[in-house]
Amino acid sequence: MSPRIILLNFTKKESDIIAKAGYSVERGFMGVFRSGIKDLPFQTPHPLYEYDILFYKSQIAEELEKEFVHTHDLLRETGSYQALASFATPPRVRISFIGESTGMKTLLQGGVFFIDLQQAEANVSSFVETPKGGTFGIEKVHNMIANFKGQIAHVEKFFVVSQEKVHYPFNLFPVLLSRSGFQVAGYGTSYDRDTLPRYIALPELKNTAQAVIEILACLETTLPRLFPDKAKRQWLYADGFLLPEERRVQSEIEAMIAETKAFIEVKKKERQRLADENSFVRNLLVATENQTGDDRLSTVVRKALEFLDFNVTDIDEKTKSAIKKEDFWVEDGTFFAITEVTGTISKNPKVKEYNDILGRVTTIYKRKTDLKLPDGVTVSGLLVLNYDIETHPAKRPRVYTGELEHIVESAVEQGIGLLSTVELHRIVMAVKEGSLTKDAARATIRKAGRIEYHARRPTSEQEAT
Repeated sequence: MSPRIILLNFTKKESDIIAKAGYSVERGFMGVFRSGIKDLPFQTPHPLYEYDILFYKSQIAEELEKEFVHTHDLLRETGSYQALASFATPPRVRISFIGESTGMKTLLQGGVFFIDLQQAEANVSSFVETPKGGTFGIEKVHNMIANFKGQIAHVEKFFVVSQEKVHYPFNLFPVLLSRSGFQVAGYGTSYDRDTLPRYIALPELKNTAQAVIEILACLETTLPRLFPDKAKRQWLYADGFLLPEERRVQSEIEAMIAETKAFIEVKKKERQRLADENSFVRNLLVATENQTGDDRLSTVVRKALEFLDFNVTDIDEKTKSAIKKEDFWVEDGTFFAITEVTGTISKNPKVKEYNDILGRVTTIYKRKTDLKLPDGVTVSGLLVLNYDIETHPAKRPRVYTGELEHIVESAVEQGIGLLSTVELHRIVMAVKEGSLTKDAARATIRKAGRIEYHARRPTSEQEAT
């Protein structure tokens, strides 16, 4: 009649303290992931899916490694691995205390696969409590976690929810944040006739055994079905004893939740569709020519230019010659630019990139090939550059700075535009946000020399409105 509780990486002394509080617990071991041999050692008396509640502590006392010597590789234990890699089976509730490195980038060992672990700065000591959760939050759980603030011994990792991995019906509630906004402690719920706590993520606390007792006491009131021995008359509140008006309200609640579920699913699909359609905007900042398909730099640059309503012609598709020429012809009215696209991890693009396009522009009329230029156009050049791609875009240098500033002067004289993908990204984002028209965006890109977008400050009249 009592819930089956597994304590991973708890000492016998800690287990005894929890048992004396009236809880039936068993102990197990969950080691540090060894990436070199792709092994995650663990040992439990029974498969993990036979337990109702799991407590995991990343801090491993030296005595535990001597005690648990018959470990198995969790990654090869299908049932126990799947129990942690999804919420389709028990354990119904998973609680983690992270105080040392787990060897993994996720909280898989604690059974919450959609939480990523990010290294925290040293000596994080100031914490901010978030407002209490909404409809699917549990105030008692929030208050309990918030009360642990004074018990935090060490913050090794921040908890970052991976939106790509998490799926409905989970509702996620950060409770304690660092002053920089990273999650230090939080919980998640799901709905099944009522709102249920499904996981709690905490940093290392000063007294873990006492924290476990407090958590279990909280779960007794928020998840009573797991503790029938603690609430022997819980049947009195089962569906069969609900009064008609209580059933009516319950039905209204369930109908609203079903409607909310459907709405969330539709919006998630819409969000994913928009993310796929707009992926070229983000990829402007990281793509290279070594990639293939829609991720290739020249492909995402073309999509960006076409989004701004430039007419873009792919020369590789147009020419029959085997000789490589420029990537695109870019047109806008009388504007006609021979366009080259290139990417590099170097801090600044090479001089060769500029010399190549300068050579193509100055010799365009001397070509004897199958390519025929449009009539009545003045040929200019456009060099699109993605560089220093391992650095945050805000910290990348301007195009051809320092000793290479003379290239910018030459570009102005020769009618060649120098456009970094960082600036192209800013321009596209400004159009998406409605602060820049496509006509104004194209006018900016038609300029010679270093092309940069500077958002206009609002006038005093605009600020007043």
